[in-house]
Amino acid sequence: RTHMYPGVDGFLRLHSTYRHDLKIYSSDEGRVQVTAAAFAKGLLDLGGHLTPILASLVRKSAKINTLLDDSSSAKKELEEAKKYLHHQMVTEED
Repeated sequence: RTHMYPGVDGFLRLHSTYRHDLKIYSSDEGRVQVTAAAFAKGLLDLGGHLTPILASLVRKSAKINTLLDDSSSAKKELEEAKKYLHHQMVTEED
């Protein structure tokens, strides 16, 4: 987060502006929801416990499970995104 969004003007400002619009989708499995809340906490540099973050930012429902479960139609795009992200994470900037 600090590399991609340096200083307080990056993603944290976006978060404070759009706090109520930002949602993170999760399956209805408990450990996945806690992981999603921990991700949000780290990305947005939030303090406190995971429970309020889970309640306010993580969405879960049967419809969302349908969206998250079948990714076969996007397999090519997912592989391209994984390659791009891997390259971004292992490449050092000058």
